[in-house]
Amino acid sequence: MDQFGVYGSFLHYGLIISMVGSAFLIFLYLWKKNKLDMDEEPKWQMLREDVAVNPEVDNEHK
Repeated sequence: MDQFGVYGSFLHYGLIISMVGSAFLIFLYLWKKNKLDMDEEPKWQMLREDVAVNPEVDNEHK
């Protein structure tokens, strides 16, 4: 790939712009749908299930 030539530069910047642009579009979509929350409930649910299945895990943290 000719990164230092004109066509290589176009390809390089085109790839960067397409990747950043698609990430930005995904961010906007998730933001609009209110899916960007950092909810802790799934973490607590997994921890409760782990303690229910394996009670000695709870004893290690006391």
